[in-house]
Amino acid sequence: MKLLLVLPFVPFPPRTGNALIVYNHIKGLGARHTVDVVCFRDARAADLGDIPAACRRVELVPRPPRWRSELARLEGIASDRPLQVSFCRSPAMSEAVSRSLAQESYDVAAFYMTEMAQFRPAAYRGATVWTMEDPLVLKYERRLASFPWYARPLVRSRTNRRRRYERQEALRFDRVLLLNEADARDYADILRGSRLDWVPYGVDVEFFRPDLRTRRAPGRIVISGSMYHPPNVEAVERFCREVYPRVRAAVPETTLYLVGANPTESVRRWDGREGITVTGSVADLRPFLREAMVSVCAVSLAIGTQTKVLEAMACGTPVVTTTAGNRGILGISGRHLEVADAPEAMGAAVVALLRGERWADLSESGRRFVAENFTWSRSLDRLEAILREVSVEVSQPTDRPCYRSPAQGRDS
Repeated sequence: MKLLLVLPFVPFPPRTGNALIVYNHIKGLGARHTVDVVCFRDARAADLGDIPAACRRVELVPRPPRWRSELARLEGIASDRPLQVSFCRSPAMSEAVSRSLAQESYDVAAFYMTEMAQFRPAAYRGATVWTMEDPLVLKYERRLASFPWYARPLVRSRTNRRRRYERQEALRFDRVLLLNEADARDYADILRGSRLDWVPYGVDVEFFRPDLRTRRAPGRIVISGSMYHPPNVEAVERFCREVYPRVRAAVPETTLYLVGANPTESVRRWDGREGITVTGSVADLRPFLREAMVSVCAVSLAIGTQTKVLEAMACGTPVVTTTAGNRGILGISGRHLEVADAPEAMGAAVVALLRGERWADLSESGRRFVAENFTWSRSLDRLEAILREVSVEVSQPTDRPCYRSPAQGRDS
């Protein structure tokens, strides 16, 4: 296939979840197909790494100067566009995308992230997909109660604005892609009339793997993730207040490592208390996962795919998580990981693993589950199948449902 990828950033180095997805998709698709890339270039970003080697062409478009972005933001306040979309308005990007689509006959053009949908030319009749990844409307709706009462009207207003925008934009694409089946199913109610599908997140299971030279530290628990992301901060607070004291009472040698970048003040204040260590940003997460007996993900926000869970399982570290944390993974509790929501149940599951109960079984089966379902190869195979399907459907239109589960068609 001949593909065009339209991106909001240069995905190198791939330090964030979004960049990792785009980076691995470019490399994988480039090895099998002809790939052209058009993306914004930050003034300070000059290194493209090995991305050009995977592509036939990479066109970098200067990001709008700050004064133009601020002007677009002000215009967006007066319009019904989300501010994030207005901030990225760019005649140069519009011209670059239109020129590429006019000069080449692509099988599919893929637009990544919410803000890039605006650059799909209205007159274009070729096959297009919109990779949204995380459904932000659902995210903010489900987090609304956690905002202060005085902030909720503004959050609700911005969420409704985004809903209207995404519903309108989604109709211009032949497929809208998210990161897991549950999000695609739920978002179908918001993007009515659009076709949704999903491409799973991937984990490098050769990079994240057990290391037999590293000994597990008795009683060690790890919680990883961005320690400034509100759902993660809330999860840390919940675990430290409601669960950790129960665990430490049962296993006095228990220690807890909170590992992740930019910890908020509410996270930092746990440092040094009752065997808790807050590390901040680390160069390599793997030693912390490999030394721990248990990894915990206590998030309550049921959205997206918790990559922290997948990385721990790939390292052979048994995971105890909430139903929300397992939502985008769908592991079987007791077989691949442990799922517990109540503080008493979560504490009991952690204590059992710290004492070695079924530890080896969960370590082995958890890693195998990730290797079978969440590798980048698996992600790429599904993406490639969707792109082929969309290309054929546009050339040979048929009536299809707005959302199709894997059981109804392509192997998941």
